[in-house]
Amino acid sequence: MDFIFYLTLFLFISLFGAIDNGIDYDFWARLVVGKSFFQTGTLFNQDFYSYGTTHEFIDHEWGSSLIFYLLQDNFGDIGLYIFKTLMLCLTFFIITKIIKLEKNDAKLHFLFFYAGIQTISVLIFSTIRCNIFSFIFFVLYLYLLKRIKKNQEYRLLWCLPVLNIIWANMHGGFAIGLMLIAIFAFGEFLNNKKDNLWKLYSYTFLISCATTLINPYGLNYIKFIFDAFILNREHIMEWHSAFFTSELRGAHFKFILYFSIVFILFGYQIIKNSIQKGAKNYYNEIDKTKWLIIIFSSLIALKALRCHTFFIFSILSLCYNDFYNIFNKQLPKILDKAKAHILLYLIFISFLSRINDFKFLNTSKEEIYPIYAAEFLKINNIKGNVLANFHTGSYLAYKLYPNNYVYMDGRYEEVYDVDLINKMADIFLTINYKNILKKYHTDIIIIENNYPLKYALSIDKNWAKAWEDEKFTLYLTKEKYKKTNYKQPSKDKNYYNKTKFETSIDWLK
Repeated sequence: MDFIFYLTLFLFISLFGAIDNGIDYDFWARLVVGKSFFQTGTLFNQDFYSYGTTHEFIDHEWGSSLIFYLLQDNFGDIGLYIFKTLMLCLTFFIITKIIKLEKNDAKLHFLFFYAGIQTISVLIFSTIRCNIFSFIFFVLYLYLLKRIKKNQEYRLLWCLPVLNIIWANMHGGFAIGLMLIAIFAFGEFLNNKKDNLWKLYSYTFLISCATTLINPYGLNYIKFIFDAFILNREHIMEWHSAFFTSELRGAHFKFILYFSIVFILFGYQIIKNSIQKGAKNYYNEIDKTKWLIIIFSSLIALKALRCHTFFIFSILSLCYNDFYNIFNKQLPKILDKAKAHILLYLIFISFLSRINDFKFLNTSKEEIYPIYAAEFLKINNIKGNVLANFHTGSYLAYKLYPNNYVYMDGRYEEVYDVDLINKMADIFLTINYKNILKKYHTDIIIIENNYPLKYALSIDKNWAKAWEDEKFTLYLTKEKYKKTNYKQPSKDKNYYNKTKFETSIDWLK
């Protein structure tokens, strides 16, 4: 039956990965870093395509950039899709290995995984991002730490400092890995302070912290990571809490419901066992490490929706057997097998129907990126500084540099002065927008149609509308706007899909 489970899981991940294989807003900046490195052999520490106020920066995702660029350059969309699918499959495969560590004969049921995965489907399936490396490293750390604890394979401790070098150069989420090692050290101290295991975990934690220094930036990287964790990200929704931010509750209701059910069940279990066994006896027999990980992953999930994944991974890995015992109903063997085969069949048919139309290869989406506005500027050879929302900045820079520079992109904590995004918000809300636009010498504005700025520009005599579609409007200053017949961008989506990775950024020319 495990074979049926793994095949179902693989097809399910492949299917959902194909449903929306979009490109992350900052993915274009990742491609620029990768291309620049392979062409010049260096990592640029200054932004070259922005006209907003920038500073020397540290790229904590430079390793991911190299991998993404190689995948895109050699294999295109299909390579990115396969890579994402395999990384997620490997992540969940490692989770099953953790479950087997707890109970070797554990019966793997897809529906248990389905319930958890559904709550974070938007976070893990919708696009390929650098945090996909944090997903797999997080569960790999859990597996190694659990295996060391159960089987006393202390030689595996050396894997963690080495893995930390790789993780730290891929994504800033490596800090969660260091926290996992620290939690295991403290948890095992609480479990049995006479056992030396907690000391070994502590030494591993210190060595792993030291290996973080093995990066292109040295000690400055550590300072950057610390500053990044305390940075105010009020304009970045994924750093908000789905529990305490009204705009996010509806979109992430499934996760909130799952989270609540888990804690109701845990609360019931704690109360029941404390009454039956006595609070002290129950505390003495529980695995403190397990509970500390659950508490930690819960707290970060409450803090930011981008951390929901780590909570789900922790619950699936450490609590699968607990929930299996609660919800499992003994069905006749033939019915149990039939249920698994029917589910596999349904997912397989859905997968075939999705793959058959090849829609997942179309990652140029006009509802996400201002593809027509960018094409308008390109084909009419209109040069100048472009103000657009920060999350579309890297796309516009990738497509339009060197004819056009952008105000900023989504890497604002790495590259730009913190106040720059606040000024952007003021512009979009028409607060002192004329003075700010003048200060930064803005010639071109690409604005989503729902912002107050669009109306302000429509009645401003200094600006003229040059292009508009259902999502975006392009404005030019009167100096840039020529009352002639502009070339109109093509509406052929296949054209944009075929040319989406074309760029004039080339250091070998």
